[in-house]
This record gives sequence, C-alpha cells and structure tokens, in this order.
Amino acid sequence: MKEYRYVETSETGNLPVVVGMWNKIKRFLIKPIDMNKPVVLELTAKEEKVLTEVHDFLFQEIEFPELHNFFFHEINIFEKIINWRKKKSENKENE
Repeated sequence: MKEYRYVETSETGNLPVVVGMWNKIKRFLIKPIDMNKPVVLELTAKEEKVLTEVHDFLFQEIEFPELHNFFFHEINIFEKIINWRKKKSENKENE
C-alpha cells in the first residue's frame, strides 16, 4: 500500500505526493529533538519496585568494622624494620 502526503505549493495547489522509502527513512532518522523538554519515565508498579530495589542495593552503606580496622590501623614502619632486623640477627646468632 502506498503512502501519500499532501504538499501545498503556490504553483500546484494541494496535490498528493507518493512518499518513497528514502523519505520514510529520513523522517525516522532525522527528527527534531527538544533538549529543554523534561524526560519522563512511565513505569509500571513492578518496574518501579525493581528499580527502587536496584537503586537501594547499589547505594547502600556497607559497614564492616573489621575491614575498616584492617585498612585504617596505624603502622609504624620503622618499628617493623627494627623488629625484623632484630629477629634476623637473633636467627644468625642461633645458627
């Protein structure tokens, strides 16, 4: 079935024009986009519930006191080196 579009010009008046495949593709690909228009999502109740659960999961606050204590405990590097050298020298003396 052919699609017709009416074109009104000063010379021809209001005549039907056959809309070809290329014109259909151009109309589909080249659409004016209003960037000031707000984006509105219309979700069903189930989709909204799933989106809320995913959002809550991704942005939850995770608290592991043991992990926090592991990463943020104080380390005295020089004390560790001194203890390591002492142990090394004691092992050499014992041999």
